[in-house]
Amino acid sequence: MKTLLRAAAAFAAAIGLAMPAQATTYSTDFTDLWFNPSESGWGVNFIQQNDVIFATLFVYGVGNVAQWYTASAMRPSPAGSQTAFSGQLFLTSGPYFGAPTFDPNAVTRTAVGNMTVNFTSATTGTLVYTVNGTQVTKTITRQTWANDNLTGSYFGGLTATGSNCSQVPNGPILIFGELGVQQTGTQVAMTVDFITSGAEAQCTFSGPFTQTGHLGSIAGNWTCTTGNTGTFTVTNVASSVNGFNGRFTGRDQFCTYDGFFGGPRDVPH
Repeated sequence: MKTLLRAAAAFAAAIGLAMPAQATTYSTDFTDLWFNPSESGWGVNFIQQNDVIFATLFVYGVGNVAQWYTASAMRPSPAGSQTAFSGQLFLTSGPYFGAPTFDPNAVTRTAVGNMTVNFTSATTGTLVYTVNGTQVTKTITRQTWANDNLTGSYFGGLTATGSNCSQVPNGPILIFGELGVQQTGTQVAMTVDFITSGAEAQCTFSGPFTQTGHLGSIAGNWTCTTGNTGTFTVTNVASSVNGFNGRFTGRDQFCTYDGFFGGPRDVPH
């Protein structure tokens, strides 16, 4: 299959196909509502654009009164880090929300401390923040309240690099063409129909879908009409009305693979 798939790769490159990007090109997109599952009632929103995170922390202050804090410019710390971000923390006050008009001149921002987050994985992290000398450390995870459904027609599939190969050489592979996805509950089947060396071929990747926050993962088995069979995992699955994509790892009887899986939605024909 490896040699045949290289022919498909040349075809894809010739027409300029591209996989959909995540919301940020800097790192894993940490945008989500995060919380501690054993302490439901407080949380922190992280909104990431490139290498900057805007955090909104909602907790309770003295007298159990709801209190909001913001860290509007959390940047990689140390510089270049893709998993650790830090920034100054502020308390903001302003005019009553029910007032007939909003006076932006009445908004004040008071620096109260600092916030740092170290993401230990795509879905977990450690939050440390200080408010007027009081330091708090919490473990956090993305909050989930609804699963996405990937069912649909796409144009895409798998692009990866094969290594530790036997019987075939190491190198790039591409299983790319019409991608159909069927999801029933948490079970997903992703079928790629493609042309290789002038012949029709098909690969199906199936397994359970698990969602954490707005990211998902799929782990299971794959089989192809070319005779390849193996196991796979697609992590950091980001989906939207435009398509979906994720990080692919897997293996079959020939190679170990590392790459990407997904595609833009296909238009009706």
